[in-house]
Amino acid sequence: MGIFIVAHTATGKSSLAKKYKNVIDMESTLYKYNDISNDESKKSTNREINKEWPNNYFKALERVKDKYDYILVADEIVNDFLVKNNYEYWIVYPDISLKEEYLNRCKNRGNNEEFIYWYSRLWDEWINISKNDLHASKHIELKSNQYLEDVLPNLK
Repeated sequence: MGIFIVAHTATGKSSLAKKYKNVIDMESTLYKYNDISNDESKKSTNREINKEWPNNYFKALERVKDKYDYILVADEIVNDFLVKNNYEYWIVYPDISLKEEYLNRCKNRGNNEEFIYWYSRLWDEWINISKNDLHASKHIELKSNQYLEDVLPNLK
């Protein structure tokens, strides 16, 4: 079974999954909304929630867990699912001092202003939740200019 990687926004999940065959980015918006566009500019906009959410996402995670070495997830709803099912997961988050760097990453990839506003506003809370996650088997704190690719072993 692969290891679930709960990774903070803008840590390089999508880029990593495109580059390596043993990695999958399980982008939750494809399961959460009826509008399945994965356009960064639509994040934090009002969209109709899929009536199957979150069970459709959990089923998708179950289908891929044995097919990849790393399953990348970001949605906070996954943590309870992972703990409940006793699945190993690592948590990856930036150093709390890197807020401006990550806001710039979000802007550069096309996130809308509302997304960036909420991301900025909740930054400290999200980082502290990640740092204090007692269920994660490993905590990885990213330094400036680091991405997931820089810290995960056995990428192929």
